[in-house]
Amino acid sequence: MDHVPQPHAAKPAPAPPSTASGKPDANRWPAPQTLLDPESDLGTIERTLLAFATHPQGAGASRAWLLVWNSRSGLVEGWREAASSASPTLEQALSAARRAGSPDGASERIHAWAESPDRLEGPVAHAWRAQAIASGDGGEQPGAPWAESSRIGAVPLRRGTRAYGVLVCVWAGTVSHEAEALEWLRAAAESNFGAQRRAVETRRLARQARANAELARTSVSAVNLAEVLHLVTRLAAEAVDARGAVLYRTEARGSLKVEVAHGQPVMRDTCARGFLAAAREACATGQACAGERGDEVPHLPPGVSGETSTWAIVPLVAYGRCLGALVVYDGLDRHPCEGAYERADLDHLAALADHAALVLEHARIGEEGRRREQLRSDQSARLRELDRLAAIGEMAVRVAQESRNPLASIAAFVKRAHRELPEEDARREYLEIVLRETERLETMLGEQMEYSQLQRPSLEMQNLNGVVQEALQRFSESLVRRRVRLLKRLAPDLPMLLLDAHRIRRVVENVVAFALESVPMGGRIRVDSRRAADHVVVEIAHDGVRHAGDLLDQLFVPFASGGTAGAAVGLGVAQQIVREHGGEVRLRADGEWSTIFSFTLPIAGNEDRRKAPDRRSVRGERRRRRDDDGTRGS
Repeated sequence: MDHVPQPHAAKPAPAPPSTASGKPDANRWPAPQTLLDPESDLGTIERTLLAFATHPQGAGASRAWLLVWNSRSGLVEGWREAASSASPTLEQALSAARRAGSPDGASERIHAWAESPDRLEGPVAHAWRAQAIASGDGGEQPGAPWAESSRIGAVPLRRGTRAYGVLVCVWAGTVSHEAEALEWLRAAAESNFGAQRRAVETRRLARQARANAELARTSVSAVNLAEVLHLVTRLAAEAVDARGAVLYRTEARGSLKVEVAHGQPVMRDTCARGFLAAAREACATGQACAGERGDEVPHLPPGVSGETSTWAIVPLVAYGRCLGALVVYDGLDRHPCEGAYERADLDHLAALADHAALVLEHARIGEEGRRREQLRSDQSARLRELDRLAAIGEMAVRVAQESRNPLASIAAFVKRAHRELPEEDARREYLEIVLRETERLETMLGEQMEYSQLQRPSLEMQNLNGVVQEALQRFSESLVRRRVRLLKRLAPDLPMLLLDAHRIRRVVENVVAFALESVPMGGRIRVDSRRAADHVVVEIAHDGVRHAGDLLDQLFVPFASGGTAGAAVGLGVAQQIVREHGGEVRLRADGEWSTIFSFTLPIAGNEDRRKAPDRRSVRGERRRRRDDDGTRGS
């Protein structure tokens, strides 16, 4: 567009040619401003000008060419050519041009001639650059359709403040009214192109007003998010009279997806995918961009670029967050003189994009509110369940406290009766069973009491493998009696850990006791220890039968009902102890091992204690040595 001349003040329309008596002939040519209907499009204005230029009752040229500035190619192109009209009257020729596009008897076609403004010569170059009517030899422009004409007239055409093109006329002989005809053509072109531009601006404002009104009605109506986004996309295309529009939405992961595609079905989806990369780049920068050639769009595929002329990309930004992008585009059927979207068009697209961004942001806020409300509802239900479990736990503790005295009395009387029976009495065996079951009940009640009254651990640097070995020694007799095979794989490179040895030993004992209750006669129990990154892992697995439908997540409920209540209490205590040490408890099944209980203890936090000796331990050792020395001396 560097070659487009600056606007000049429009000249007043010339008076009609004078008759022989010297008076103006007002009936010869119509007034320039009445040549066309203001609602005419650019093509109609071009055809009507050519029809007037070549009609005997008009300018009387034998041939005429219309050269139009193509803002996309940067060339002045010969789009239309017309020969002398054969219509009986000028009004009939103009009516035919307005109706069908081709005047009766005229030879009109798309001409392939095009030239850069820098290479224009002769009268056409003067008319284009100086924006003034020029006449001269047509041969000064080699290769042009009028190059063989000895005399041509060139009329500059303007549309508003922008150069539109040049109208070239050729007369067969000497014409006395050539200068008046050229001035009339210029005045008619300026008047009608200006009226057409004002009509376009009026229609655009009307479209934008209708779009705003429809958007306002929709904003207060009961519509969902998808309907609003479809409406915004359609209104964006209609407001700028574009062939298509696409609205992209940002997903949770930050990528863009096509939310709505509007336009002709043939190219709609292809264009939506083609503009995706450019929309992503606009979202990254947060800046709107526009152009008038498809090859200016970043990363646009050739198939879409070759079919695209004017385009605009506007990001959807609300409260500093980019929520998507709005894209509008036009095709090659757009008139070549129509450049990029004007400032008013881009401002309206920005307003539509802001509205879409607010709708998306409000939808996100609403979704978060619903999610928080659901979370609060779930937490309230969970709190009610915890209150119920707490009440049950308190009741169970009271029952355990009240039950220990009767159990102690029963055990005492059973022991007394057992001592009084002779050795050969068969009833001694029954009493022994009662004693064992009483002791079992006492153990369960004691574990429940201890579960509800666990104190903070007493931590010391300990060897975890040694703690595990001590816990397994307690079950040596039970393992032999039940013929259960014990598989041990304790890693020798475990670091010293800061832990409560008594409580961790109890964790291992409770889990092994649970495994012994579950494993059949002749089964297997596996105990492993290893280091995994910043943790030490201990696994205790067994190959007992696990019935379908067992809920492993309920296995640690301390006051569960059923046959595993005692085991659940022990595992619940184990879980609480491990958590107090900063570890985790997991339960799974893997292959031949029906249940694998594992707990982890963190290594981080013990490193400083391992690097330097424990000062309290040193002082304790010194104190013990002094006490020992004093004892020996005494």
